[in-house]
Amino acid sequence: MQRAFALLAMLAAAAIPGWAVLGGPAESVVTDQLRLHAKRTVVEMQEYTLHVISMDDGTLIREYVTPGGRVFGVSWSGPTIPDLTQLLGSYSGEFQNAVHAKAGRRRPAVVHDSDLVVESSGHMRTFYGRAYVNSMLPGGVTQDIVK
Repeated sequence: MQRAFALLAMLAAAAIPGWAVLGGPAESVVTDQLRLHAKRTVVEMQEYTLHVISMDDGTLIREYVTPGGRVFGVSWSGPTIPDLTQLLGSYSGEFQNAVHAKAGRRRPAVVHDSDLVVESSGHMRTFYGRAYVNSMLPGGVTQDIVK
C-alpha cells in the first residue's frame, strides 16, 4: 500500500504543477491559474472567498480563503489527484505519516486530528478530496463548506 501510494503521489506530482498551499497566501491562487492556463472564478462570501480553478480536463480545485488572505481549505475533484505534497504544504508530513501508519488497509487516505483534516478518495479518473485546518476556519464558517 505504501509503495502504491508513493507511486500514485509521484505520478500525480509529475502530471500536475503545484497548487496554492494550505495555510499559504491567497496570491498563490492566481499564480496557479496562470501556470495552468486555467479559468478562475472568484465568489465573495460574507465570511470567506472561494476561488474555483477549472482546467480543460475537468479538474476542479476549490480554494477557500480567509478575510485575512490565508488559504484555510482546499478541495479537488477530477480525473487526476493534485500534488498533495504541494497542496498541503507544511501539513504534508503529518498527512503522510498518518497514511503510512494505516498501511495495508484498503481505505481512502484520511487524517482527522485536532487541527488538520484531509480526506482523499476515488478511483481511476474520478478522484476527489478536501483538506482544511480547523483553527483557521473563519468565524461563522463550519468545515461543511469545504467540499
